[in-house]
Amino acid sequence: MKSFDESRLQPARLFPITGIKGAVDQERRTASAFLAVLKVVPELAYTLLSGSKIPKGSVETYIEPEFKIDKKSVRPDGYLVITRGKKTWRALVEVKTGTNDLDLDQINMYLDLCRDFKIDALLTLSNQVINASGGHPTIGIDQRKLRSTQLEHISWLRVISESLVLSEHTGIEDLEQDYVLKELIRFLQSRESGASEFNDMSPAWATVRDAIKIGSYRKPDEDVFEVVSRFESLMRYAAFTLSARIGVAAKESLPRLAKSDYKKHLVVAGQQLIELKTLSGEIEIPGAASSLNLIADLGAGNLHCSFELGAPQDVRNRARVNWLIRQLKGGPDETLISWTYKRARSSEKPVRLSELRQGLLDLNLDNTREVSAFSVSLVAKMGTKRTSGSGSFIDSAVDLISKTYGELLQKVKPWQPNAPKLSETVRELIPEIEAEGH
Repeated sequence: MKSFDESRLQPARLFPITGIKGAVDQERRTASAFLAVLKVVPELAYTLLSGSKIPKGSVETYIEPEFKIDKKSVRPDGYLVITRGKKTWRALVEVKTGTNDLDLDQINMYLDLCRDFKIDALLTLSNQVINASGGHPTIGIDQRKLRSTQLEHISWLRVISESLVLSEHTGIEDLEQDYVLKELIRFLQSRESGASEFNDMSPAWATVRDAIKIGSYRKPDEDVFEVVSRFESLMRYAAFTLSARIGVAAKESLPRLAKSDYKKHLVVAGQQLIELKTLSGEIEIPGAASSLNLIADLGAGNLHCSFELGAPQDVRNRARVNWLIRQLKGGPDETLISWTYKRARSSEKPVRLSELRQGLLDLNLDNTREVSAFSVSLVAKMGTKRTSGSGSFIDSAVDLISKTYGELLQKVKPWQPNAPKLSETVRELIPEIEAEGH
């Protein structure tokens, strides 16, 4: 009897990555796989469209619906229908993969289709990540077309992150749904799907970085604005990446001006980059003791990731610092800790955690003043390459954020005062109430 090595068998895949030829085939295959999973795992659709007024009902999906306009056939990539009772929500779907950006003319044409056929929304998917404005990544969309039609953009990065959170943290009870979702994750994370992570700081990155470092800029230009915008997208990417690992929706903190007047925000942020030689961002993490702050110092070539904590108020300074040291047990020796005294305008010079562990505390503390807050930070060399990978700015920033959270912030609980205690002395002074009827 003949035999063969079964260990070398290739498992059958729900979404195979072989046989993809060219960008058009890639987009069709990825769009079809994504839409098929939305039907099987409706919870993913509800999560991705949480900002839309959709009914949580049955999900039906279709690829390449055909519409006739002036005797011409128009075929968007997909069509999504969600129904619950008498309420139905419909959306056209436009998909781009790889380095292909969404096309302005296509979007405006599909918005016209939505208006003419009374379709509620246009959903776009691409590798473009929304910046701090929160608006659609395609510039020049006719805003009048949005009066009756909702325009929603979802990056492939968000699809992957939300799928990971749903599969690995929230959990899918239905085994078949869980299998299908895991297959989608595997497929989208393959290079062949064209659904990639944030991977480029823009062609202007090296020029702007070097010019900022030597101080040759006087006022921001379009290249500076592009770098600022890409850094904001990087912070969103880092938040998505963190969310996928910890299972809660970490979000980048958005300046108010970015939402109300994005062009003015870019001018302000660009001027700040020139003057301070830094880019900065913040990530908020539900349930964490503090938010994470990232500063990219282009002048020094370093990254700083930090968080702030209020100091305990019911003990002396030494006990306040020891409270923090105990919580940072196992944290990196190179962790920097600084504290701020009450009513002081600035923090004290940072001290390495290893020095505090060695008992060098009293040399730095001023016990005539009260410590009111702590800053905990890690510093790393800033990657210089514009694209993702070894030695890149993107990877060095995301790695430092993950390290600061995983090795420091996730261990920390904010200080809370002890509950007030009953006083036995006062109790003796309170007259007893005579029993009723006596």
